[in-house]
Amino acid sequence: MRLTQSTDRIGDEQKTVLITGCSSGFGKLLVRAFLQDGWRVVATMRQADTRIELFSDEIQRYGNNLIVETLDVTSSEDRDNITKKIANIGNQTLDCLINNAGYALLGALEDCSETQLREQYEVNLVAPVLLTRAMLPFLRASKGSVINISSIMSFVGFPMSSAYCSSKAGLSMVSESLKHELEPLGLRVHSVEPGGFRTGFADNSQWGNKNNEAYMERTSRFHQLQNKLGTGKGKDPSPVVERVLTLANGGNGTLRNHVGRDAWVSNVIQKALPNEVRLKVMSLLFKRLFN
Repeated sequence: MRLTQSTDRIGDEQKTVLITGCSSGFGKLLVRAFLQDGWRVVATMRQADTRIELFSDEIQRYGNNLIVETLDVTSSEDRDNITKKIANIGNQTLDCLINNAGYALLGALEDCSETQLREQYEVNLVAPVLLTRAMLPFLRASKGSVINISSIMSFVGFPMSSAYCSSKAGLSMVSESLKHELEPLGLRVHSVEPGGFRTGFADNSQWGNKNNEAYMERTSRFHQLQNKLGTGKGKDPSPVVERVLTLANGGNGTLRNHVGRDAWVSNVIQKALPNEVRLKVMSLLFKRLFN
């Protein structure tokens, strides 16, 4: 169901972006940024019809330039529906797809159930791959771009986060492969890999639903660390939003875009140090964090 009053076809010259996971965090901020930049925005989230008030101000200000749609990225039915609706917008073209929907499953691997692990990979990796596949005909028509929102944790293996880290690492590698696959067709692919920013990351995280005694002390300290990080002001997420908007507009960018000092420093360490040395440095860092 389309939640703004609009015709099936809107002016063909206006650029259109589809953004997933728009109810909070980077997704919500990206909607506003793209609208301000003159784009037509298809903002998606689960159960959009019950949360339309999240964008009441934007709908009033931007009218038909904002189209809010329901999309559970793990639902094949929802993906089919959004594909049909994109076909009716902008002369069957799409200028940019931003795969932003995702969350973190935290805790020791043994504490995470099979259901939790499968859901983590379905949301963070399988769903964006399938949605990208569905959108490629529209992206090819406009020679558009795919921007995947990954994480610093795609190239730094944090303890108590193995499922999340590996799901984001997979998304970054999909981005790299697709770059080579789609570049000859005129499409651009980018992975944005932010460090820690004020986005409600901890609030949207899930924890393993088991309590293995072997990990209880470290899990408790990880909770304390997360709570400590969540109580501060946090870093303004606008640099991430600005980087995504720049990439969507064809501005300078690399395949992997590290945003934030922590992400930049981690990438330098990753490239500069021999692997054994890097792992020892990270082990010392994690020991300090958890003690």
